Amino acid sequence: MKAGTFFALATLGILVIGSISPVWAAQLNWDAKTFDSATQPSFKFQRTIFIEYPNGGEIADALRGKTDTIYFVADSSTPGIQAIIDKINEQLQSKQSTVRVTDLKVEYDAELTGRGDNASVDYKLVITPTINGFLIREYMPAAGSSAASPALFDAMWRGIKVDGAFQITTEDYGNVDINLPISFFKKEFPDVAAAMAGSEAENILSMSLIDASGIGSQPLGNWHFLFDPTGISAETSKFGFSGARVVVSSFTMGESSIREGQQREKEFNGPFTADVTYNVRSVQAADNANIFLAGYASPDIFEGREVFGVSATAPTGAAQTSTGSFPIFIIYGMAGMAAAGAVGFFAWSNKKAKKESEYIQTGIDPKYLRGVTTSEASGGYHTNRGEAELATDDTSHKQHESVYEQSSRGSLPKGHEQPKEEPKSNPSKGSMPKGWKPS
Repeated sequence: MKAGTFFALATLGILVIGSISPVWAAQLNWDAKTFDSATQPSFKFQRTIFIEYPNGGEIADALRGKTDTIYFVADSSTPGIQAIIDKINEQLQSKQSTVRVTDLKVEYDAELTGRGDNASVDYKLVITPTINGFLIREYMPAAGSSAASPALFDAMWRGIKVDGAFQITTEDYGNVDINLPISFFKKEFPDVAAAMAGSEAENILSMSLIDASGIGSQPLGNWHFLFDPTGISAETSKFGFSGARVVVSSFTMGESSIREGQQREKEFNGPFTADVTYNVRSVQAADNANIFLAGYASPDIFEGREVFGVSATAPTGAAQTSTGSFPIFIIYGMAGMAAAGAVGFFAWSNKKAKKESEYIQTGIDPKYLRGVTTSEASGGYHTNRGEAELATDDTSHKQHESVYEQSSRGSLPKGHEQPKEEPKSNPSKGSMPKGWKPS
């Protein structure tokens, strides 16, 4: 296969595979290096909604130059939060996850900014659940000839999703639905929300904010894996790692790659018509997640569900790069493409140099030249002056004569004649100023 063909196929493969990406977006951070920190993972959902009115209109008049904000923090003591907890647990049970949510902290922030030709609402929803049941089995050290059994951590809970409206009763804003973006307009700009009723724009604004299904649908085997063999994680006795020097493992997703696909921001557009036609555009960042575990972790399947198998120490010869052979494959693939490109470049450069060398004057080989004395200084210092000329006895004189004559005489502009060569003075006799006679 030619280098150009290989490069084209490799590029096409990356584009095709990279076009596969999850539909939704979320950010997860789970620090499970200690038992206490493992009980409180954090999910962040961010989205921006644009209402575009380049032609003006009633909606433009209602939003242009306006600013509005709804911000509050709530927990399980806030009316409405328990309904979200129950909905999450119902979903986790359907996924056969052993994790259950016992408490939930919510930070909700929605900010509207009205501009000349569009208005935007930035949504940020951070939920911090308190979970238990994530440790399916503790680590069992080797006893006698028996091999150690890794600890098992449930991973099915990472893709939580909540559908529908969930009203939270707050002191400052009354009832606020934190899950559907349309609720902000219904509460703060009801005329704008009414104008969107039944339109494609309303459907876009009714897409749930609490949706980490993209993280859940990405198999753990596709995540990037690293571990720190020098790290020491304390307070791991509840994992069964008592007395062991525990390494730290990390799993990340969100970087575009052949395995994960090309991670892009999610954008949806939908029009609605009132007095004129307007457009609603929803933009959300790509999914990403970070999971840190105490011990050497590897993805596994236990009773039909994804888990992390975690040991106190890394096995002998364990790699510190991503799981599987993916990094080696990519490194060799990139090195191969680079080598093919280098070969092509040098071939082209060599061909170009040979073509240009046909028009380059290379001069006369020094072995066909000899030195000739032209003058000799007198006095206390003896200095010879000379120049090089073709050896007269060389059989190739005729071959180089035209080049030599041209280089020695040079060329003059049109209309000018070559100056006559002046007679050389006798260096032995020298010359005397006028009126002087030799003594």
